[in-house]
Amino acid sequence: MEIGSEVHIDIFDDRMEVYSPGGMFDGSIVQELDTDNVASKRRNPVIADIFSRMHFMERRGSGFKKIKADYRHAVNYRPEVEPMFRSTPTSFFATLYNLNYNVPIEKVLIDPEKVAVDGENVLIASENLLIEAAIDSLNANKNTKENAKKLFAHMSFDGVFGRNDIMDIVNISITAAGNLINKLKEAGLIEPIIGQGKGKYKFTKPKK
Repeated sequence: MEIGSEVHIDIFDDRMEVYSPGGMFDGSIVQELDTDNVASKRRNPVIADIFSRMHFMERRGSGFKKIKADYRHAVNYRPEVEPMFRSTPTSFFATLYNLNYNVPIEKVLIDPEKVAVDGENVLIASENLLIEAAIDSLNANKNTKENAKKLFAHMSFDGVFGRNDIMDIVNISITAAGNLINKLKEAGLIEPIIGQGKGKYKFTKPKK
């Protein structure tokens, strides 16, 4: 705790910069680490455990890896816009770049090089935008919408999942997983799959 200091978030056209007082928990310097493989350490394991049980956070930290994975799976990802993390013994900085900055609109909507389907690169990224928009319009709270997006990011249109899979992927209870399935079914965003066990579903392309 540093008296007189606070978290700052500065938003620019091409990036968002986050400053937080306090360095890495173990005193390491983040720019000297492989942020894809940083060990999880918690300042207060008891609070972390309580918040995990309340589904406010994960019991095991994986923020670096998740942020970078989300960027690398995005349509307009380029190595030069990789998220940047920097720390000192008393400060932590994160720079998150706007992937759509100075990108032609056709590049935002369609990128045929991201996902191979049936051996051919034919992904229409606009379908992903449509399903994210449909999730945003769900009659549900913010956490439910975020969990739906995490599930889609993990499964896309080809993955088959049930309640237990959702529990593992999103880190929520079996009741919350069932509620998420019901919300997605009501919105017509998932469809049942026959022949792979009871209660299995996959995402379906939303109607425009």
